[in-house]
Amino acid sequence: MLALMSTAKPAFLEIDNDKFKTIMKISSEDTVEESKDRSGKDEDASKTLQLLRIKEFPRLLPEGIQALVNYCQYLRELCLSYSLLSDELLLALSSEKQMQLETLRLEVHQEIKPLPRVSDTAWCTFSSHLPNINLVLLSYMTNEDDQSLFLTPYVPTTHLYFGEAPSEATLLRISCVCPRLIEIVIAAYGPDTLDRSLLSIAQGCPRLSAVGLGDCEISCSGLLEFVALCAKRLQILYVWETSLIEDSELDVTKVSKKISVLLGRTWVPEYIPLC
Repeated sequence: MLALMSTAKPAFLEIDNDKFKTIMKISSEDTVEESKDRSGKDEDASKTLQLLRIKEFPRLLPEGIQALVNYCQYLRELCLSYSLLSDELLLALSSEKQMQLETLRLEVHQEIKPLPRVSDTAWCTFSSHLPNINLVLLSYMTNEDDQSLFLTPYVPTTHLYFGEAPSEATLLRISCVCPRLIEIVIAAYGPDTLDRSLLSIAQGCPRLSAVGLGDCEISCSGLLEFVALCAKRLQILYVWETSLIEDSELDVTKVSKKISVLLGRTWVPEYIPLC
């Protein structure tokens, strides 16, 4: 039997192994959210925990998370608040030989202060133990110095999501510290255009194959140049139509046709209705 204590209420949440599903979310609220069996393959699959999401458990020690991971031998994805990260946890995850972890998802929120400092040694050990890990980093930080704590060459980031507008310096840093980057999503950016930053990322991240741009500005010429640099590997390109800035040579229609030729498939920006 596995027991987890919620800091919100002095009670224990008892979880029977026979009732484990493929997905479980643990939070500091009163209950563990109902699990969903995504596999649908057979009865045994429904008893195998594959995705574990832990939020708002500041008193949960690395040993507790390690016990969870060890207990769930078929765990594929672990989702944590960045506040729970530590050298001890990464080294513990690196020491488990039977672990089949494929994805580590970390959420970094502005409210987390101070941010935990994880050593380069711990990250290197973790990367060596799990060389094919998908490290998904969701950042809601706005301070440039805070971003530099986890945007380093030793953090094997493969998927990067900015929920808040990052600075240009932060985006330019990505090309130097995230060589494994596969996907980047920028929800908002301004007041300048993304042209320079996006070209830098294309040049410094040779595995980049998915890009999503929300409330940003990028020139039609800049976007075309970006696509030309990575067209052979670019599988997903999501750009708001309202983010494109037309010039004397390229409007939205022309750049859409040129990008479609480069990608070898029909491409158009996402239509966002004006309120």
